[in-house]
Order: sequence, then structure tokens, then C-alpha cells
Amino acid sequence: MDDRTLRATIGLSASEFNQLAQSFGPEIEKEGWCRYKRGFEHGTRKRKPGGGRIWNLRSSTEKLFFILFYFKCYPTFDVLGLFFNLNRSNACCNVQNLTPILEKVLGKKMALPSRKIKSLEELFEIFPGTKGLPENNLSNF
Repeated sequence: MDDRTLRATIGLSASEFNQLAQSFGPEIEKEGWCRYKRGFEHGTRKRKPGGGRIWNLRSSTEKLFFILFYFKCYPTFDVLGLFFNLNRSNACCNVQNLTPILEKVLGKKMALPSRKIKSLEELFEIFPGTKGLPENNLSNF
């Protein structure tokens, strides 16, 4: 995939993706072991990480591409599942599980954009630069 297509799908170039993948992979592995230890301590875990069914998103780079694609394109879980051969429930679970790991690697919380702006005051809070626009242009919102 060329850089232009990669930027359009996940918002990063190939070199930026590869650099992020170097941190993301070990963090996924570490999270898997932490979940194993918690489950083992509570008596709910029987297998070590890697045991059990094989997931559609097998490698850490596939998981990274998946979560970056989700945040870049913000598709519904049905569409996300279609692209990655998952049902919508698994697509949702993967987003919920991978988001904290990505946030940890990036060192900040990710926030989804607000879907609807309900008032001009809210518009001005989100986009402070719009206050200087003439009033007649804002009536189109």
C-alpha cells in the first residue's frame, strides 16, 4: 500500500505506522499477560495467552491497523466487521480492548468527535475560531 492510501485509511505514513507498531506490539503482549495473571489469580483463567480460538486479527500490526482505521474512518461496527471479517459484536469488543492500549502507547487519551453540535455556543466552544465569522454565514449551520 502506498503512503497516500495508507494516510487515507489510517492517517499515518508507512514509516509512522511502523514506528508506532514497534511500541504497540510489546504493549499488546504485556496486556495479554496482565489479563492472564488477573484471571489466574481470580481462578477464572485456565489457558495461557495464545491458547484457545484463533482470532481474525492475529498479529499486533493487524490490530494496530484495525484500531487506527476505526479512528480515522469511524465506520459502524457492521461496516468495520465487514472489512475485517468480524461480526459487529467482535468489532465492538476489539475497539474497546484495543483503544486503551493505543492510548497508552500514544501517551494520551483519545476522544471521539462530537456527533452533533446542538447550539451556536457549543460550536464556539469546540471551534473558537468561528467567533470571528460574520453572523450571516453561521445561519447555514
